[in-house]
Amino acid sequence: MEPSWITTLLLVFGIAVGVVGVIAYLRMLRKEKLAAIVQSSADSPPSDGLSGDQQAKSEDESTKGT
Repeated sequence: MEPSWITTLLLVFGIAVGVVGVIAYLRMLRKEKLAAIVQSSADSPPSDGLSGDQQAKSEDESTKGT
């Protein structure tokens, strides 16, 4: 049978690999969420309560006066 230090070493190695894997997965997941948030905020224009048609009408009205 193998010495107990080999078993302990393999057990510690397996736990270390698992911890590193979980940390890498969580970092990747966080990076994807941040990228999705940034992309969604860049895709949608800032809303001031007016829809696209209402905003176009208000812009037309503001240029008519000049």
